[in-house]
Amino acid sequence: MHITVAAVGDLLINRGVLDSAYNASDGAFDFSPIFTATVPYLRSADYSVANLETRLAGSAFGYSGYPRFNTPDSLAPAVRRAGIKLLATANNHSLDMGWPGIVHTLQTLSGAGLAHIGTYGSRAAAARPFIVDVKGIKLAWLNYTAVTNGLPLPPGKRFALNVWNPRAAATAIRRARRDGADLVIVVMHWGTEYQRTPSAVQRRIARDLAADGADVVIGSHPHVVQKVSAVTATEANGSRHRCLVAYSLGNFIADQQGRYTDCGIILYLDIVKDKAGTRVAKVRYLPVWVEKRPAGEIYTFRVLPVLSAAAVVADSSLSQSERTRMLEAWTDTAALLRDPLLGIGPFGTQGAAGH
Repeated sequence: MHITVAAVGDLLINRGVLDSAYNASDGAFDFSPIFTATVPYLRSADYSVANLETRLAGSAFGYSGYPRFNTPDSLAPAVRRAGIKLLATANNHSLDMGWPGIVHTLQTLSGAGLAHIGTYGSRAAAARPFIVDVKGIKLAWLNYTAVTNGLPLPPGKRFALNVWNPRAAATAIRRARRDGADLVIVVMHWGTEYQRTPSAVQRRIARDLAADGADVVIGSHPHVVQKVSAVTATEANGSRHRCLVAYSLGNFIADQQGRYTDCGIILYLDIVKDKAGTRVAKVRYLPVWVEKRPAGEIYTFRVLPVLSAAAVVADSSLSQSERTRMLEAWTDTAALLRDPLLGIGPFGTQGAAGH
């Protein structure tokens, strides 16, 4: 059996992105055009995940960007149409709109046909590992945040948000295995914003998760791409376990136009299940760049795939400054992710051998 999983970084709906989606003629918000160019690359995967770094708390709270995010419900169906099937909701903005914001967000995501992990409306839901069968391969998905911006958990509802706890994570991984998971993937919100090198905390948590038996860790929060590596640790039974760690996928959509923050990657994991077990057989990446163009009093935003340096140069729809930035996104990402031992390859290549 063989499947491909795609993962993207932060859906960070800053005020500029929010304003770009607004249609004054009918008062509605349409986010779909932002993602149109990446739809084929997300839908090419069998399953896909993104980090939802905003709340969908409803109009009564007012729509806002930083520092307390609240985005119209229409983001959810737009993300689903783009090809995303699962949203990680545990991050430093999970508590921006309190308990009502958590509940309304989960209801909205479910209504749009999106699965979700990391925040929960009940203790029972929080206790169940999310396992999805993708063409005969059972993937367990866990989601934790190491940062909460100092906001308190709802009184009497500590289950509402998966705040990083090594014992809880170890227990959840063991339960996922008992429940039949072939592969355990942990989505971690961690690290230091705007730092391109993983922090000591990230490296320690990665080692802990590898020792607990996690197979893949996918990171978010720094808003820039960080390296992908293999972490090997000793499990409790004495066996050595290897875990693929993508420390940060960067931004998928955000109004952050500095170098490194205006781009991210789609990470592709080609997963194989055979008599030898289940493993990540290949690793590929596709850089994406956020185009921001003036349109009257606002800007429009598009997430554009960066297929190759040659494709960027040949794209006559881009201005010279846009081509320059896309080329930088390509070269910066390729230089950061190049790893002869792990053998990570760009999208469209054969990718890596099994890790």
